[in-house]
Amino acid sequence: MNTTKIVVTLSGHNDDEIKEEIQKAKENIDAFDIVEIRGDVFDALNREDHGKKVRYIIDYFKPLNKEIIYTYRTAKEGGSGSKTTVEYEALLNAVCQTMDIDYIDIEVQSGDKITASVCKTARANNVKCLMSHHDFKRTPSSGEILSIINKMHTLGGDLYKVAYFPHEKKDVDKVTGAVKSAKQKYGDKIIGISMGELGKDTRTAEGEAASALTYGFVSRDAAPGQIHVTQLREIFTR
Repeated sequence: MNTTKIVVTLSGHNDDEIKEEIQKAKENIDAFDIVEIRGDVFDALNREDHGKKVRYIIDYFKPLNKEIIYTYRTAKEGGSGSKTTVEYEALLNAVCQTMDIDYIDIEVQSGDKITASVCKTARANNVKCLMSHHDFKRTPSSGEILSIINKMHTLGGDLYKVAYFPHEKKDVDKVTGAVKSAKQKYGDKIIGISMGELGKDTRTAEGEAASALTYGFVSRDAAPGQIHVTQLREIFTR
């Protein structure tokens, strides 16, 4: 039985792009379970306008029983976010307090203090903490990957997401191995991604190596190697 939930990542910058993505998502509504809103694409907007865009997307998908992840992906982790760590913490805390979301993505590299602060706010507002760590340059050893996952557990995460860039097949195997080990320890809380074409199979892994969530797109891919949600749904319902 496959338990992987399919996430559609929405990364449209302006009203036209957002409407186009929502329309495409609507056409493929059964192909995904969760909507990820990428807040970093609204970096040029002030807090109020940023909030309006996020709320507009939430208000569309919540009545359709879709869960919502809010992600502000910083530049150092492959996104377009340029906020300082202080601004990052304030934004995530505000989103937990004012938006009807189910998960908040917290980059553990932002530091233990910020992670703990956002987690506390999330808990108080019934929001789950999706701890994340991305490296677009390399893949560390399986041991290193596991120590990051252990840290996510210590910091009180509900889901633990690690994503790495592979240079060879061996790198993909490191991620798969770490996912299997971590799942034995923590159950279905692990999301392990090896990026790009080389690591594409990690996005559709089943059984022992299956992730809790897999990320796809409807309109434009938001990360290297992402697969269209309809294709993901097809794979997972075979």
